[in-house]
Amino acid sequence: MQNLDSSYAKPFLSIPAQIRRLRTRGMDCGSDEFATAVLERYGYYRLSGYWHPYRQFQPAPAPALNDEGRENRLDTFRPGAKLAQVVSIYDFDQQLRTRLSALLSQLEISLRFFIGHRLGAIDLFAHRKPEVLGALRPAEADKAPEPTTTYTDWLDEYERHESRARDEFVLHFRGKYGPHLPIWVATEVMSFGVLSNLYTLMPQLDQEILAARFQVNTADGKGDRGAFSNWLNALRVVRNICAHYGRVWNRVFDVIIDTPGDTRNDDQHLLHQLGTSTVSNRLYGVLSILRYLILSIAPDDRSVLDVVEFITSQAQQIGFRLHQLGFPERWENEKLWDPSFRLDSRPMKAASLLDQAKSLTTAQVRASLTGAEVLPEKLSNDERKNELAHKAARYQLLRTYLRYGCLIEIDLGKTKHYPQFQFRDGKMIDAVGDTNQQLTRRANGAEKTALAQALITWWQTPNPDLPVSSNGQATSPEQLLERVAEGKFREAVDRVNATDTFIL
Repeated sequence: MQNLDSSYAKPFLSIPAQIRRLRTRGMDCGSDEFATAVLERYGYYRLSGYWHPYRQFQPAPAPALNDEGRENRLDTFRPGAKLAQVVSIYDFDQQLRTRLSALLSQLEISLRFFIGHRLGAIDLFAHRKPEVLGALRPAEADKAPEPTTTYTDWLDEYERHESRARDEFVLHFRGKYGPHLPIWVATEVMSFGVLSNLYTLMPQLDQEILAARFQVNTADGKGDRGAFSNWLNALRVVRNICAHYGRVWNRVFDVIIDTPGDTRNDDQHLLHQLGTSTVSNRLYGVLSILRYLILSIAPDDRSVLDVVEFITSQAQQIGFRLHQLGFPERWENEKLWDPSFRLDSRPMKAASLLDQAKSLTTAQVRASLTGAEVLPEKLSNDERKNELAHKAARYQLLRTYLRYGCLIEIDLGKTKHYPQFQFRDGKMIDAVGDTNQQLTRRANGAEKTALAQALITWWQTPNPDLPVSSNGQATSPEQLLERVAEGKFREAVDRVNATDTFIL
């Protein structure tokens, strides 16, 4: 006989005994037939979480909370407690889980694309290359760099998911190309937990870009990758609860939702309520970040509003308090819940442009402008002063390019990015600068993100009038620039008036 290490010794109770216990403790169970059907359908233990709020509090001087931080309640029920109402709340919670799962799936699908697309631009198998992700320990003497424990643990978990995948598209890839999946296919077989952990393994700049795409920003305007990672973890927990038929009504979640840096000192921010302790680990906080994130993807989407309307209508019909789900006082006055509210669409557009065109940050561009000339009077025999003079020249050269509208500049979360194709040999390509300047003047003061989008579209759109590629395909201005000298590029563009195809 096995000796179990457990102090649990409560006796097994038959259904009639369970009903008698509930009635003895003050629960109105209705008829025996009704109560039996309820307990056989749902189970005593599962329902206990739903009748917990109907139990009486310990009388004074007993503390409100026990040593574990839980409410001190008696086994007896408050007057008026009815099993029928407990069942109504359970049925509501079941419907709520279904609706929450649909919201989470909607967001999850977009995250799979954005993470896979971002990493795919770096390497087809970025998830299997820790050196690409920056997940290597520093090299030691006589030893090559090794993957971090965090990465190897993640890879083990991912491979379990990949090995179990039997979807038709997975079988197709394996049969045609081999056992391993490229990143944009791999994200489709990952669990939400594996996907969210992959986000934390991405290069820091890519994490910041993805966070800024969803307008989750630090106080200085960068993408707040810490808060975004926390949000993904919080949503993962809720998703798992829903998938395993757990209770979301009147639940305190294990993960406390973090407040992004730009929100903490701004009581006018859409998400300022996340700083409230009764919100950050309750359903209201989850709904808030879901509303915010989904609006970033689909500005007209009202699916979260529909779930909130369902909750409020059921609260009135069944008779529970919204406070039990973390809804604060006057929550309905928050701008976030106004059906006509829209988030700024520019961050999502700017992030899409960064996916479309490999780009450099301001610091990277300055470092690359090695062709910046230093005035002779600024040079000396002091190496340190010369270094500062060259740095100042690079700063000044970038400012000059921008002042005259020569560069395509993409703003995302107050971080500026510049498509890399504009630079060569330590400076901006003159033909690119002249063309950008010409098109920018034609745009006549257009909004910055819209202008960047129009410029990149022009550079990347194949033009049938330009010289074709070696395989006879139409080429874009960017592709032509890569294979011919600047002079030839200018001649080809001018000969066919290629700039006339520019559309804002």
